[in-house]
Formats: sequence, structure tokens, C-alpha cells
Amino acid sequence: MTRLEAIEKIFSSITDEAVITSIGMTSREAYQFDRSRNFYLMSAMGSELALGIGLAYTRPDLNVVVISGDSSALMGLSTYALYEKLALKNLRVYVLCNYCNATTGGQPNCADTFLFMTLGNERIVTIEISPEKGNAPRIPMTPEEITRRFENAIRKQDEQVKCG
Repeated sequence: MTRLEAIEKIFSSITDEAVITSIGMTSREAYQFDRSRNFYLMSAMGSELALGIGLAYTRPDLNVVVISGDSSALMGLSTYALYEKLALKNLRVYVLCNYCNATTGGQPNCADTFLFMTLGNERIVTIEISPEKGNAPRIPMTPEEITRRFENAIRKQDEQVKCG
């Protein structure tokens, strides 16, 4: 299965969840399923689960999905311990494993020594994907535009701006 096929399969089950994707081709290919509740981490490798935990913890009314590449997941591995400890019911994680840094040239990573599928439960889904780089174009939005759009999309209906 290619990364794009895996991402398409994940998005086929997405309804109104907030979706946070890791850097590189994972975000660039997820952009093909763009929606205002998608947040693309374009330069924060290893941070996607931390952001997902923070959002799910502070907004128990919001379902959150994190899509991570294995290299990015390895970089933020400590957040998986917190994820398991908190057992947030409104947060699901997908780890796309191709055992390399495909976006930057296919350098091997050490995901083969750490099996994400052993982490636990139905909230962490590991999907093995082929190692090809992919050819999705860069996301035509600035980080500020992505952030503003996402914040507006997840804002509670009854939230109002309060001036001091």
C-alpha cells in the first residue's frame, strides 16, 4: 500500500474530527483531502501526537485523529507513553511505517527495532506502506494561514472573544 492509499483509507472514515498530520509527504499527501479541520505540521517533526494530546485533553467534546510517519513518531516517542497513560477516548493515532525518511531521500530509520503495533490498543493503528517518496506538491498555504483556518474550524460554537 502506498502512503497516499493509506491516507485515503483513513480519510474515508473521517467525518468531523480534527486531523493533525506529521511533516513531509504525510502532510502533503493529506492535503489532497483538504478540509478546514486539517492541521498540517510542516516543520515540527515529532510534534503531531503532542499537539493531538493537548487538543484532545482540553477539548473532550472534539474527536482528534493524528496521522504520523514512523520517523516523526520515533522522534516524538515519549508522547506515546503519555498517550497510553491518559487513554484519551477522543484521540486516535495512525502510524504509517515505511522504515525510512522517504521525503528526504529514503534514508533508513530504526522503526524496524520498535514495533508501533505493540503499543497497545485499537486507538493506535500501524499501517505498513511502501517506501517511495511520492510526488505531492507543497501545500500552498503559509503556516499562519493553516493555523488560523484550523483554529476557526475547531472553535466552539458558543465561544466568544472576550475583551479585557
